[in-house]
Amino acid sequence: MSAEALAARACAAAAAHRLGMLAQGGEELALLVDELAPFLAARPELVASVTPLLGEIVRAQERGDAIGLADGLEHELAPRLLAPRS
Repeated sequence: MSAEALAARACAAAAAHRLGMLAQGGEELALLVDELAPFLAARPELVASVTPLLGEIVRAQERGDAIGLADGLEHELAPRLLAPRS
């Protein structure tokens, strides 16, 4: 899956969480996580910056912090996925 498609999925999950559509947001988030593994395997330079961020996103979800989760997805994860290759 492309970086653009993953970033779009992150933003879709974020939008759903912001609108209180937690089931839809959760589905998008689950798909995103599943699709991230092969993407990160092909872009190992991103693993160090994305892994801690994923932990923050999971902790926001565990706390029930839909806004924090959405902000992490849209404003932190999506831009990192779209960063040019180094």
